[in-house]
Amino acid sequence: MAIRRPLTRSALLPALLSPLFAAAPALADGTEAKTALKADGSTSLTYSTPVQDYGAVVGLDLSATGSSVAPTVGQSADGLGGTAYAKVTVARLPDWMVWEKGTVNVSVDPNDAASKLATTFERTIPLTSGLAATLADTYQVKAGSQAWETDKSLSLKLTDVGTTFAVSTKATSNSPQLLPTVSAQQQLAPDFTVTTSVADTGSTLNKSITAGFTHRW
Repeated sequence: MAIRRPLTRSALLPALLSPLFAAAPALADGTEAKTALKADGSTSLTYSTPVQDYGAVVGLDLSATGSSVAPTVGQSADGLGGTAYAKVTVARLPDWMVWEKGTVNVSVDPNDAASKLATTFERTIPLTSGLAATLADTYQVKAGSQAWETDKSLSLKLTDVGTTFAVSTKATSNSPQLLPTVSAQQQLAPDFTVTTSVADTGSTLNKSITAGFTHRW
């Protein structure tokens, strides 16, 4: 008789993520992987694939601290964080709304055993040839708690030179004061970008430089 043992924390994350990636190639073309290496030595890896019949995207956000090696699906959860998510986009909102489109995002963190529900509303306004402004408003709540988070942002994209400037503010239930962040992203190659940002944490300024690589197939 086989005895089943409960999954430990280190085994829970790979167990949850592996079936998703095993099925990903059958979902749709357009699967995307993004790898980012930050100045503090941490790395992140994002997988996403569209589900065309439902207008949705499913994916994973993985991160590892203090390592020059990008996280992988089969990696032990020691020092590894991960979130599985599903996102549905409403490409056209009613004309009476200020926003142009909206998304609903549901995410689950196996290490936290909690799910989050977030909604984002966006509107892109062409200003001149090669210059567009995007307004975004995001609200997020955590299941089983009073925790919430809100983000508001304004970005300017210069398509001719591949540069995006952004100003955003963030507030949470633990820190309701709106804290600003300023960032600039430069596309150096079709699949390679560098982002610099300065964020006000309320007590100090958090400066970061991130290099990212995107692969689609």
